[in-house]
Amino acid sequence: MTTLPPLHNGSQSRTGSFIEALANVIAGYIVAIIVQRLAYPQFGIETTLATDGLIAAIFTAASLARSYILRRLFKHLADIDGQHHFQGSERLRQRLVRRP
Repeated sequence: MTTLPPLHNGSQSRTGSFIEALANVIAGYIVAIIVQRLAYPQFGIETTLATDGLIAAIFTAASLARSYILRRLFKHLADIDGQHHFQGSERLRQRLVRRP
């Protein structure tokens, strides 16, 4: 059975990762302010742009923390899975080498 090569190797420079994350955070912050300005009046909530900015900043910080924690968790799980895969492959290789 053959496997298809990956479309890309999945690597990204640290600078590229930072720029992507920064763009995502800025876009999320702007969207949050726009949504708040549109949604709050529908619920009878009156705020200023400064208040909306502060509320958006709080939720942006919470979102960043959540994203970071989940990314590290999944990286940890992938590392564990990779170690198990490597150990299984190593045992198989040792068995094959022993056979005449």
